[in-house]
Amino acid sequence: MILKRITVSNWRSLLDEVELGPFSEGLNVIHAPNGTGKSSLFEAMRRGLFDAHHVAGGEIAAVQPWGRDLTPSVAIEFIEGDETWRVEKSFLAGKSSKLLRLEGGAFKPVADGRNADDRIREILSAEAPGRGLSKQEHWGLAQILWAPQGALYLESISGTASERIKATLGVQISGDGGGQIENGIEEKYLEFFTKKGSYKGGKNAAPIVTLQEKRDELAEQLISIREKHLAYEQTAHSVEDARQRRLQARREADALRDTVNKARTNAEAYSKLKAEQSNKRDAESLAREKYDSLTTRQKQIKETRDQISEFTKSAKEQESKLSDLKIEETSDKEACAKLRTAQETARKKRSQVTERQNLIEDAREYREHNEGLRELNKRLEQIAQLNEQLIKAKRRQDGFLAPTAQTIRDLRKWLAQRDQAAASLKASQIHLSITPENAIEVKNTTDHSVVKVEAKQAFEISGDDWVDVSIKGFGSIRASGPEGSADEHRAELDAAKKKIETLAQPFGTEDPDKLQELREQADQIEREIKGHENRIQDILDEDELDALKKEQVELQARISETEKEYPKWKEEAPVIGELKSDYESFSKEIEDTISAAEDAFEQAQSKYTAAEKNVAEATAELKIVQGKLETANQQLKDQLSDGLSDDDRAKAISDALMAWQAAKTNAEKTEEALKQYPDDPSKEVDKLEKQLVALEDSESKARDEENKSEGQLQSLAAEGTYSKLVSAEEQISALESEIEQESIRMDAIKLLYDSVEECKSRMVASVSAPVERSASRMLSRIVGPRLGRLKLTGDFVPEAVSPEIASESVPLHNLSGGEQEQLYLVARLALADVLAKNRRQLVVLDDVLNATDSGRLARLLSLMEEVSDRLQIIILTCHPERYRALDKAEFFELN
Repeated sequence: MILKRITVSNWRSLLDEVELGPFSEGLNVIHAPNGTGKSSLFEAMRRGLFDAHHVAGGEIAAVQPWGRDLTPSVAIEFIEGDETWRVEKSFLAGKSSKLLRLEGGAFKPVADGRNADDRIREILSAEAPGRGLSKQEHWGLAQILWAPQGALYLESISGTASERIKATLGVQISGDGGGQIENGIEEKYLEFFTKKGSYKGGKNAAPIVTLQEKRDELAEQLISIREKHLAYEQTAHSVEDARQRRLQARREADALRDTVNKARTNAEAYSKLKAEQSNKRDAESLAREKYDSLTTRQKQIKETRDQISEFTKSAKEQESKLSDLKIEETSDKEACAKLRTAQETARKKRSQVTERQNLIEDAREYREHNEGLRELNKRLEQIAQLNEQLIKAKRRQDGFLAPTAQTIRDLRKWLAQRDQAAASLKASQIHLSITPENAIEVKNTTDHSVVKVEAKQAFEISGDDWVDVSIKGFGSIRASGPEGSADEHRAELDAAKKKIETLAQPFGTEDPDKLQELREQADQIEREIKGHENRIQDILDEDELDALKKEQVELQARISETEKEYPKWKEEAPVIGELKSDYESFSKEIEDTISAAEDAFEQAQSKYTAAEKNVAEATAELKIVQGKLETANQQLKDQLSDGLSDDDRAKAISDALMAWQAAKTNAEKTEEALKQYPDDPSKEVDKLEKQLVALEDSESKARDEENKSEGQLQSLAAEGTYSKLVSAEEQISALESEIEQESIRMDAIKLLYDSVEECKSRMVASVSAPVERSASRMLSRIVGPRLGRLKLTGDFVPEAVSPEIASESVPLHNLSGGEQEQLYLVARLALADVLAKNRRQLVVLDDVLNATDSGRLARLLSLMEEVSDRLQIIILTCHPERYRALDKAEFFELN
């Protein structure tokens, strides 16, 4: 049979009409995802060919699409022999069947209804089922050639298909030529044996069966008696075993009690050492903190002295620089550009500071609690220092008098008005200027004042309306000026002077620049106060001071708990402190470099704008340096307030270091003493005590079991099992003698019958041998020679393999799932190849080879390509990519 085309509609998930074809006479692959109708398509083909259209029941009703009352239909075009046929079949409500044949290029009806169903089965050599749907044994050759999903295994082949294979091989076996002797032997054999070779039972049972049944009945009684006798002996052993276990448990418990007492002593000693270790580590921590505090103070003193030295040097340099500013004015433009570049270069170094800061953060993760406590202590210390500095700054503010910005602006306004009034007054007066060649004496006749004027010295006298002077030896001079009164201007001048005096009187000067300096100093103090307050708030960072102190206590408690759990942490060097010190030093260096570059650039920029402004800024900078120097001196004074000399301080540090090292040594000695205990002895005590309790419990249970077994032993002894055992064994011995005689007679009859059957089996084996050889060659190509020869039954069903290394055949269930899958497939292909000797046959494989690896699959595909020259193969799969290597295959996607 060759399939040409199939059309399906209203069949399970195939609601719309689906048509596939024309199919190749060689390899065809139908593919679609799971649940889209591949197996439904195969089912429709089987039902259309082998089932009657009028079949009813739940099985055929299940093929209707869910929730729809539709008629499942299928149409199949195929070639059988030299003719092309078309089957059109519908089931359930619209049931119908029609068989058509291709005649003159068109399909013409041949049969319909039940006649069509019978004619189709006749064409395909199929068998009609008794009732309901057809089973695989009804399919004729298709039961070999077609493998539904999950049914690749060949468990049996119907007689019709088996005879068809034998006929194809050109062999016929008949059981009618055996003659009367063969019939007599078979009749005698069947008197005592079934067809399968076992003794007959029931009403016509063989005599040997009756004897065996009596023997078996006695044997069952004997088993019961033996079980009771065995129970008696076992109970006796149980009594002795329980007694020995009880005595052994007592001995082990006595020995274990001494071990428990020793372990308890060790646990007490261990507990004391752990407490001592904790106390000594606490002492070591306190000594370490004192040492760190002293070294930190010494470092701060050194840094402050270095700052004083630096500020002193800077102040001298600034004084020298101030005198050279005017000379440098012409080169300011070029210097400004250079200093800008230097400033940018210095700022780029901040990334190095960031890198070191990141390093500190990484180290801080390992000692978060310790670092947190140090940071918290630092914050509290900084807050205390800043509070102290804040108090000092506020005291300085209280004792410092400075004008407001508005006062300075008012003073500048009145100074301008004074100058304007003076200029206006001067413009409204007459002015007489005298420059004598010789010294003279000039008398002002207006106010009678006398002034001596030196030779060639200019002298000027002014008046409102006129000027009248008398010069000795010369005479009088009278000069008149512009009309108008100068009183108004003089009043304005006096008012301005009075206002200026009122504004400047509290500060001792009317110079606005000096007053501005006072204002700036006051602002600096205000900024310093604000800065201290802001720094305190920054340090608190929205926290309350009491909360920080509480957190300090909590951190100390946490650190103490952690150190008890991990005592080795105390031995680690204070890496974070060293990194922080290095970071602060490096950061200060970078920031000082950047600050110096920025200051220099600002100075150069200012110098380029105006020389006078540069001088003012240089003066201000000098004052700043002097202020820093003063601050540094005050800071050093505060740091030296403990009254210790440098030598005293160095000695105190040395003493603190020695105290720390001594505390550390004491703690290490205690830890060394703890090393003699690999683990906490109290854990061992717990385990030993549990063992002791278990042994005592075992002793008690063994005693109970001993008492129980003794009671059972007395009960069994009263039954007399030994005498009953002897009687039953004698009766069985007599029956065994009778069975032996009857068995000799039965063996003779079976031997004669088996000899005849063996001759017949040899004939059958000669028929199946070609198929075995073909299947074995195919199997060897797929899995290699390991499995050896494939053995088939007389009905061509695979039953075993014969590996060369095995002395006996190996049943197929001992093979792996993949190997069984491959074996049954090549068996089907070998049988199909035999059946295709006279005409091409159709092989259908629905989702097989799921357990086959890629290497063996490739070899199977090559084998399929070879046999496709004689077979039409249709493969249904949800993995088309596995079959893309089939160059000769046609692919059909089921949409």
